[in-house]
Amino acid sequence: MKKLIVILMLLMHVISAAFSEEMDMNAEESQEQINPKTGFPEIKEKPFVAFNEGLAFANVTRLEKQTDRNNYVRNSSMIGAFFAVQSKNMRPLNSLIRISAFYPFYHLFNEVQQVPKQTILYAFDLFAGPIIETDMWKYVRLKFSAGLHYMYQLTDEYHLHYLGIGALAGLELPVACHWTVLLDGTFSLDYPNFGTNRQIQPYDYAWQYHLDFGIRYSKRARNQYSYIRQSEKSKAREVERLRLKAEKKKARAEKAAVRKLQKKAENGVELTEDERILLEATKAANEADAADKAARAAEKERRRAEKEALKAQEAAEREAEKARLKAEKEAARAEKEAQKKAGTESAERSAEDTGEAIIGEDAEDSAQ
Repeated sequence: MKKLIVILMLLMHVISAAFSEEMDMNAEESQEQINPKTGFPEIKEKPFVAFNEGLAFANVTRLEKQTDRNNYVRNSSMIGAFFAVQSKNMRPLNSLIRISAFYPFYHLFNEVQQVPKQTILYAFDLFAGPIIETDMWKYVRLKFSAGLHYMYQLTDEYHLHYLGIGALAGLELPVACHWTVLLDGTFSLDYPNFGTNRQIQPYDYAWQYHLDFGIRYSKRARNQYSYIRQSEKSKAREVERLRLKAEKKKARAEKAAVRKLQKKAENGVELTEDERILLEATKAANEADAADKAARAAEKERRRAEKEALKAQEAAEREAEKARLKAEKEAARAEKEAQKKAGTESAERSAEDTGEAIIGEDAEDSAQ
């Protein structure tokens, strides 16, 4: 029994120590997350928007009730494109705004195909609402939304305006780090009598469904898990890019704070000790940066001068080598011409000697 009590006391002590340590860590984290300027928690993941685009298909149904015969049912099938703006890192929910443009290409009246009289027919669609995203699977993400739906449609007879509520369900497939394939389906129930048909031919019900197939490319909305894995080299580049971006952001914030302190000092506002220290440290850092820039510029100028001198030396050596080769060539040509001239003179002397010998022989023959 005593052993059990001792064990329970030890367990309670360990649990209380772990709990107190966790509370301290949470307190430290909460203190670190508080912005000292505003007093509000620091937002680590800043909200942003991502853009989606792709192809869209829609089927619109309008129904007129009839008492003595079958109801009138009109269907319009449309194809087009969509563009959507989706928020990220918003609390408590993200939102989605989707705009679509359609061309109606197929019409039915009570399941009988109808040929439109006008060639130019079109429709515009708008859906907006909050969106809920689930992370049940890393490689297949689900999303759901419910919100306001509006459509304008031009038909042969009327300008139709639909207004109602819609529900959206979709899949997001992370293909690569920045690329995501989107597949969404939307169903809406609308009131169709806001257009020119409300006095002449009002409809009792209208509903429609949409199918969207699109893509999203975003540098900020990165996919942690994707079908095409990111190489180590690209990961290193991404980390370096984010590091440089954070450094630039930090430098801009520091410059803004220093400018604010300088403005306060110029206006005669008394600065606190910490602000004076920060201003002096920033001034010293700026002077050090200026000196470093001047040293780097001097070093760059020295290297440029050395490079120019080396280039001039190489050019002089090339010119000297070119002159030497030219002189050697001229000497070889002169020597060749001298040898040729000497050979010609030798041949002429030989010819003269031969002629004299022939003349002497002829004289001897004539004497005999």
